[in-house]
Amino acid sequence: MKSPTTLLLWILMTVLLCACGGKDDDDKPQAERAGIGAIGQAPGATPFVAQLNYALRDFAHLDSVHYTIAGRPDSHSRPVAVTYDRAWLGRRAAWDAGSARIAFPVFGLYANHRNELTLTTRFRDGSTHVAQVAIATGSYTGPATIYDAPQVRTARGAASPGFEYMLIKNGVTSPVILDSDGQLRWASGPGTSFSSLFGDDAFYVGDGSAPVLHRFDVDTSVRSSRLDDPKFTNFHHELARGKTGFLAELDARVGGVLLLESIVAEIDISGRVLKEWDLGQIFRAAMRAGGDDPANFVRDGVDWFHMNSAIYDAQDNALLISSRENFVVKLDYDTGAIRWLLGDTSKHWYVNYPSLRALALRVTEGKVPIGQHSLSVAPNRELLLFNNGLASLNQPAGTPAGQNRRYSTPSRYAIDDKARTAREVWTWDGERKLLSDICSSAYESAPGQYLVAYSSLAERTQARLVALDTAGQIAFDYAYPSEVCNTVFIAEPFRLDGLQLR
Repeated sequence: MKSPTTLLLWILMTVLLCACGGKDDDDKPQAERAGIGAIGQAPGATPFVAQLNYALRDFAHLDSVHYTIAGRPDSHSRPVAVTYDRAWLGRRAAWDAGSARIAFPVFGLYANHRNELTLTTRFRDGSTHVAQVAIATGSYTGPATIYDAPQVRTARGAASPGFEYMLIKNGVTSPVILDSDGQLRWASGPGTSFSSLFGDDAFYVGDGSAPVLHRFDVDTSVRSSRLDDPKFTNFHHELARGKTGFLAELDARVGGVLLLESIVAEIDISGRVLKEWDLGQIFRAAMRAGGDDPANFVRDGVDWFHMNSAIYDAQDNALLISSRENFVVKLDYDTGAIRWLLGDTSKHWYVNYPSLRALALRVTEGKVPIGQHSLSVAPNRELLLFNNGLASLNQPAGTPAGQNRRYSTPSRYAIDDKARTAREVWTWDGERKLLSDICSSAYESAPGQYLVAYSSLAERTQARLVALDTAGQIAFDYAYPSEVCNTVFIAEPFRLDGLQLR
């Protein structure tokens, strides 16, 4: 039996040893204290997704999780590289405190391939834990198989087209991701994704038959929110980033009358309508103020406007909207006032209405936009669009429908708001052999490099994705069978090689 003095000394030494041991542990980098061991994995809902999990003692120390997927030996696309920050992981309850484990999806995998991943867990003190993971996937058999085997007219080589991945909005399935080698890297279930985008955390898709916004997580799970204004009936055409939320192109029913493709609203991810612009009301007011009767131009219940693109221009605090039937219109974001119109001056709107003629820009060089789609503003403030070339389809009887062209082009315009002029400063005509009369898109991916989608070639039976530069040099050219615009409605460059989910 120990004496009281000996017992006291023993207790004191034990406390000191424990204190020293705790201090040593506290001095270790957080990555070493995290307790990360073997990485568990499970297949996801499609071969493009897998679920990873591992032990993690303290979620509070975590900063982010990052992974890269090595390219196949025959690929030129840069590797998939995705970062999940702590807030994104926290919102989806990725860490389970009871089991002290974290679980999350990885997406962008090749189907039917042994995917080699590098997984980096970063902590708040800057320390990291790096692991190598191999994920074997099976074949894909879902509705997006149409993208599996393109007709390769020009294969991608070592030179970058200015982007590595493409987001394809379509009428077959959810948004689809292809890499620049033409490989399918993400798809979900059947449906349509004409009206869609990738937000900061997920894919968002506006329903074409209901006033419902669907949120597709990267693991393909879906949540839906209904718009809070009951007059809206459905989404159509594009969904784009707005000033604070998303710009949604919507149909509505007011007083029993259907307002077709002439309203754009800014909404948040919960379906709350933040602001709206009724183009029927806006044009009625402008035409009356200019001394014109708008009755034979703005026609409720008729697709007189056919809005197919609406974007927010932050530098000018303005909306740029494409009316396929008429022109491109620039609106003041706050007041809805019309700043200018740009379009074919042989059409009904210009020929018959002095109030609208007074708002028109004068095209001093090149082609006017006709039946245009997919507006965007380049960093140098030039307007880029796909110039389809198809005359109006729904003008009042006996009024001019405008020109028809035998070919389509991407077109870029320098616009002088003060001089009220526009110049077509770049275009590519494909030897005037490519007519994609509806849908389609053109986006600049890097200075002087473009992704052009021809949605409805060969009498609307073929779609093509073409990457080219200002000089017309083609980096790749892939063709797919299509019905009207279903295979490729819009194709946008997508940063799956440096994506951060917040």
